[in-house]
Amino acid sequence: MIKAWYCNVSELYDPEAFERGMKMLPWEERREKVLKYRFMKDRCLCLGAGLLAAYALRDAGASDMRIARTEHDKPYLIGCPDIHFNISHSGRIAVCAVSDQPVGADVEELRAYDKGVAELAFTAQENDWILACEDKDTAFTRLWTRKESYLKMTGEGIAYSLKDISLIPGEAQPEGCLIREYSAEGYLISICSAYEFAGLHEAACLPGSEL
Repeated sequence: MIKAWYCNVSELYDPEAFERGMKMLPWEERREKVLKYRFMKDRCLCLGAGLLAAYALRDAGASDMRIARTEHDKPYLIGCPDIHFNISHSGRIAVCAVSDQPVGADVEELRAYDKGVAELAFTAQENDWILACEDKDTAFTRLWTRKESYLKMTGEGIAYSLKDISLIPGEAQPEGCLIREYSAEGYLISICSAYEFAGLHEAACLPGSEL
């Protein structure tokens, strides 16, 4: 079982909607994190990602919403160890993937190709692939989201070097790594898991009082 959701957080720019969302959020830790951001757009993005995660986890059958974190800061549900989830957000878009196995998600706005960053983060083969692509900005962003989703699935995060693995689209991937890519409202999304799955579902940012 794997299901991926995304939402546009722009609705939360309205002060009344923002306050409603803060009340609906089931995690005090997330509320505190929201308020640490200086700019309202960042607060809305953080809040929207939390609301989407709550919706996706309820949809997956989670009855205990208490969250803890691994040593590499990957969140998990204390009372529902068989439900795995991962969230990501960028610009106006939040993404959440839920599965009964480890899963990773990443969303990015289109990023301009940066040769220096690419050489630091990508393998020689991956850099060659970018340079061979007509649209280097899209190629660069695709690889970035693929790498991030893989590292978030494994739970290694920054403890694992981006250059330790090659994730060129269309080529053989590591065992247990299936990456699906989507585009939503101009953002690129990668979901990584050990399972085949189809589709990315859109959700309302404020789906209702059931959260």
